[in-house]
Amino acid sequence: MNLFELLLGPSLISATLRLTVPILFVAVGGCFGSKANVFNIGLESYLGISAFFAMCGSYWSQSPWVGLLLGMLAGLVMSCIFAVFVLYFESDTMVVGIALNLASWGITTFLLSAIFNVRGVFIDPRIKSFQTVEIPLIKEIPYIGAVVSGHNVLVYLAIFAVIAAHIVMFKTPFGLRLRGIGIKEAGAASVGVNTMRYKWQAILLGGLLGGMSGAFLTIGGASMFTEKISGGYGYLALAAIMVGDAKPVKTMLACLVFGYVSAQSVALQSMKIPSQVVLSMPYLITVLILTVNAVLLKYRTAGRRKSA
Repeated sequence: MNLFELLLGPSLISATLRLTVPILFVAVGGCFGSKANVFNIGLESYLGISAFFAMCGSYWSQSPWVGLLLGMLAGLVMSCIFAVFVLYFESDTMVVGIALNLASWGITTFLLSAIFNVRGVFIDPRIKSFQTVEIPLIKEIPYIGAVVSGHNVLVYLAIFAVIAAHIVMFKTPFGLRLRGIGIKEAGAASVGVNTMRYKWQAILLGGLLGGMSGAFLTIGGASMFTEKISGGYGYLALAAIMVGDAKPVKTMLACLVFGYVSAQSVALQSMKIPSQVVLSMPYLITVLILTVNAVLLKYRTAGRRKSA
């Protein structure tokens, strides 16, 4: 394997796109809540619960579309629970988020045993995943065809979700009011904006998109469910939101970095590098990116103070 194949080979970049999807959907959804000044550390719970119910929907109906719908509904329910505790009971967002993350692991483990009578891993031929899509003409283009074509529909929906989220957030009255709430909630309320309603809508959007992330984990090609399948993707999504300043396009770029590192770690497993180092790479890069981002933010803030 030459250096180009190792760093920018079409198979590596194609794998990067696939590994980015479970982070990207939930991160884009989390951008809406972040812009409304609702920090949600419970994104991990959306992934676990929705992955389980997406698998169930596909298993019972033998249709990935039904699985996707059930996964999105599960994510929506989790976001409703979060919103009720945070917006109505005014509970601490950190406490609620951590509680939901822990509860999702316990609930999915219990349901896996109660419904399917198995522990750990559930694989069954009745679990149907989305099939890959070959794009006419594009698939014939060297390199680009190998990178862009041959993914399942959720990969392309993830790209569409980023574009749609950017338009909604920066080109519509809804997005303007949502960002206004995040900047100065009292000011937005003083001009007649129903801040509670907008926060609800932002959190529910996060739940729906988080449900799509969870569904990808089980019916995006794997056709299986494992305990704690979310594997920290929700926390990586939080890091991407922070680095991307809750802007969909910038957040997508951060997600692509995480996806690339994950794809690279898979490739490096065949090079006799200790598995502990390889598996920890995505999280080490996350810490590094957050550290660099914090330092840059500190210097930018200091620069503004000096100019003022």
